[in-house]
Amino acid sequence: MTDYGENPKQGQYWNEDSGTAWITYDAAMNERLQPITDILFQDMATHGIEQALDIGCGAGATTRRMASLLNRGDRVVGLDISDSLLAAARAQSMADDADTAAIDYIQADAQSHGFETQSFDLMLSRFGVMFFGEPVRAFANIRSAMRPGAPIRFVCWAPLEVNEFFLAPLQIALDITKFEFQWPGRDPGPLAFSDHDYVRSILRDAGFSAITIDRVETEVTTKDHPEANAIFMMNMGMGFRAIELSKPDDQTREDIRQALIADGRAHQEGQTIS
Repeated sequence: MTDYGENPKQGQYWNEDSGTAWITYDAAMNERLQPITDILFQDMATHGIEQALDIGCGAGATTRRMASLLNRGDRVVGLDISDSLLAAARAQSMADDADTAAIDYIQADAQSHGFETQSFDLMLSRFGVMFFGEPVRAFANIRSAMRPGAPIRFVCWAPLEVNEFFLAPLQIALDITKFEFQWPGRDPGPLAFSDHDYVRSILRDAGFSAITIDRVETEVTTKDHPEANAIFMMNMGMGFRAIELSKPDDQTREDIRQALIADGRAHQEGQTIS
């Protein structure tokens, strides 16, 4: 049995359910998240970084990008709780032919993993740190792996009410199914860190200092056709969650799909849906 550390529910979820969807839609998601990935790496100082840690690396897009910024002989560790996503990451890394830093992928729960003390010069994460059962313990454990003064950089989702990427498909699904959806709170999940004060308190209690949190407005865009975008929205994100929980019949599911297609067309300019 795979050891999921102190997060067995998240381990099961990311291996048996969501992890499969993320592999299927990895390229589609990376396209949509490209502007956010660029924000994560914007003005990143790489001088002196010999070992970097990517938390919640998934299928490895950010791990590979980090490795491309470092030198041969340097090392990037991509850590994730999902075996299936890491298998996809390893396959993609083997397919790459680039003169980059070495990459190691580790299946582990960052909350309880026994990191080598003070071994990393940088920690980064793209939407990978919001799923800990005990976030203070998790970040304290991550901090133990960082060299003194080493920075951490991560991006999290904004609150649902201002997060059109999540809110629009969710609202469409709820309008059609009439399902009573419980608004996400601070439980492990994609929106757990949408409150700046909450995140700041976690980092402070975990021992971090010089904490800076910026809210950056951007767009999630795709060049998918509205039909393909609708299928994506029905299998990823908050729209998927509402569909999964409401268990609609085939006709209701088709009504949702058609509504998502119409919404995509309404937000399409040229070849781009935003």
